[in-house]
Amino acid sequence: MYSISEISKLTGITAYTLRYYEKIGILPNPTRLNDKLNGVRRYDEQDLRFIRFIYGLKQTGMKLKDIALFAEDGCLLTDDNQEIKDMEGTLHKRIEILDKHIDLLKLQIDQLENVKALAHEKKAIYSTMLDEQTCKSTKEV
Repeated sequence: MYSISEISKLTGITAYTLRYYEKIGILPNPTRLNDKLNGVRRYDEQDLRFIRFIYGLKQTGMKLKDIALFAEDGCLLTDDNQEIKDMEGTLHKRIEILDKHIDLLKLQIDQLENVKALAHEKKAIYSTMLDEQTCKSTKEV
């Protein structure tokens, strides 16, 4: 089990942001030691994987409202799946959200590949110019 500060260190997400994500429903309420309101938050490996996934969605441009919609039924990989009333609907919804995000990621990758190709072209031009400048300088000496 991990504390909120350990999760923060492992994920790069501040404790403040983790609490905020919990408050707006992106993250399910963690297990708490002592009592449910004031107890110390405790996270397990499954929570850590879910937090990393959610953070990855955010880092790749998914909007918080879409992440909240995705996560509104919590982690589906728990043994508590009986609590989800419409599992099939939830799965369809998540697949649709992920399909849209994958399409966005593909577009971003294409854009990055284009910028990368242009940067390589510019680098080649500048390298040629530098080589020519160096040749001129050595001939003048």
